[in-house]
Amino acid sequence: MCMCMRPSQVDRLAFSAIWTMDEDANLLSARFEKTVIASEAALSYEEAQLRMDDASKNDPLTCGLRTLNSLAKKLKEKRIAAGALTLASPEVRFKLDSETRDPTDVGMYTLREANSMVEEFMLLANISVATEITRAFPQCAMLRRHPQPTPGAFDALNRSLELHGHRLDASSSLALTQSLDACDKPNDPYFNKLTRILATRSMQQARYFCSGAVVPDDYLHYGLAAPIYTHFTSPIRRYADQVVHRLLAAIIGWEPVAHEMLDLAPMNDLCENLNLRHTMAQHAGRASVALHTLIFFRQRDVTEDAYIIKVRENGVVVLVPRYGIEGIIYTCQRGEPNPFTYDKKDDTLNAPGCRLQTFDRLRVRISVDATKPHRPKLSLVIVEPTLPTA
Repeated sequence: MCMCMRPSQVDRLAFSAIWTMDEDANLLSARFEKTVIASEAALSYEEAQLRMDDASKNDPLTCGLRTLNSLAKKLKEKRIAAGALTLASPEVRFKLDSETRDPTDVGMYTLREANSMVEEFMLLANISVATEITRAFPQCAMLRRHPQPTPGAFDALNRSLELHGHRLDASSSLALTQSLDACDKPNDPYFNKLTRILATRSMQQARYFCSGAVVPDDYLHYGLAAPIYTHFTSPIRRYADQVVHRLLAAIIGWEPVAHEMLDLAPMNDLCENLNLRHTMAQHAGRASVALHTLIFFRQRDVTEDAYIIKVRENGVVVLVPRYGIEGIIYTCQRGEPNPFTYDKKDDTLNAPGCRLQTFDRLRVRISVDATKPHRPKLSLVIVEPTLPTA
């Protein structure tokens, strides 16, 4: 199966993880081979989902998709039972004009069951490969770990959640999963997702590391509840996957491994450089989203729902789910008195007849401030509730 837009039935070179598993998704064996594949069909996630949902389709391809989806659901159940977290981040997707390449629409990326199906097998491949390369190269395997949250990481978030009758339990990943699931507000379906977004931001970043530089107990990927993990599935866009492919290729006798890849010091340096480059790529991605969003709104003035995700002494940071926009709204201009008083204990802004706190839903007006011709910026203004003035 190929979840892409490339033509099907074309021979393509691949590095395959091949498993034998029973109907309950228990892994019986795994092997890794250099292969030549000709995909049965080239499907987008949406096309795959439509096939699986269409009860009238019972061709071999569709039945195969349903079998894979059934196994993927069982794999996911096992991960969640082990304490894997279901986190969230505001992923933005743009539609671009075919000629000008300007954005014509912007919104949150829609995830379907088909996305989850592919994700589960990618995770299984990454875990399987991590186990194999560490077995063969215990001192120089390139792995990826997600450290446990630091003590007090959720304190600020919990102060906000307690105002809504909830609290996160970070004593273990399973306890955190269960407390995240319990964060619910019947009149606000976005409350749970927003909690997961803020919980994600309270955690440490996942990082590449060399197996010989860390004791095995610290290999843990906390978010996935996996004792060992690496990146294998995206060699066309991540250099780390290329390194892992070379180690795995050496294991199956395809090609010898380079001498420097067996030396702990240069591998450590490589991992640190990859971590730096990954952070820089994240910053570049966010800057790209900000630029495209600014272009999209330069001829628009719209009012949308937004949520407060952080409270400051002189304003609030809001997230607009419809567009994935995030920005700060000040409650007073520089040099002017602030009509609000900041309560550090509850992390709220208070004024007569008005209170602003994390998770509050607002209405904001979105436009572009072009008063400085060469430095236009996105403008967010709260229209509901009506803010007091000093």
